[in-house]
Amino acid sequence: MKLFSITCCIIFLNFIAVSLLAQQNRPLPILSPTQQRKVPTDWLVKPVMEKAVVYNSADRKDIILYNGLVKRSFRISPNVACIDYSNLSNGQQLLRAVKPEASVTINGKFYNIGGLKGQKENAYLLQQWVDQFTTDEKDFQLLRYEINPIVPFVNWKPSNWATNKKQPTGTMLSFIFQSTLPAVKDITVKVNYELYDGLPLIVKWLSIENKGNATIQVNRVVNEMLALVEEESAVVGSPEEMKKQHGI
Repeated sequence: MKLFSITCCIIFLNFIAVSLLAQQNRPLPILSPTQQRKVPTDWLVKPVMEKAVVYNSADRKDIILYNGLVKRSFRISPNVACIDYSNLSNGQQLLRAVKPEASVTINGKFYNIGGLKGQKENAYLLQQWVDQFTTDEKDFQLLRYEINPIVPFVNWKPSNWATNKKQPTGTMLSFIFQSTLPAVKDITVKVNYELYDGLPLIVKWLSIENKGNATIQVNRVVNEMLALVEEESAVVGSPEEMKKQHGI
């Protein structure tokens, strides 16, 4: 079974993110099993009123982004890794293997941001395996996380007719990573997930902050790595004729 990764990158150098409502020390609500259900109707026809919220799992090992339409869960110890990515519009589990949260190449050297090691079978992921996964000391490690309301990218001011004149709302979960390696010990990487209210939409972006005095060169950034299964196999015909991934 083949897997493919979706990658994109956004680079912000020497960017300082100001936390407005950091909630790391506040207890998070627990996501109950009754909340985690497939949406029974078309969300475009009958809007889902559930808000985007950051939850804890019942065992408090995981942090969960959830808005009734999409769910993304992260194991946060011994390092951060996405272990569940569900499209609740059709009940599809998208994820098949654990990957780093991002990767950067700085001064010609490659570094993973987060991630867990130990998955031997990459065609599927069993939750009982996750407790056995370990971290690699060469990877950037989680320092802390922050939870803030979404700040719109564009200060839209409608002047004409529109059915909805409100700015979008939602929740942003940010993971802050640092490394103990001497070459990058002064660099902080912040991975942000913005989950919107009423939409099956997650915006992911990251910032790189150099707190040292030495100039660095960022050669490459991979913002997202998702191990997803193909919709169908190219047993007959070319890969270009295969049905593309529709769940994401």
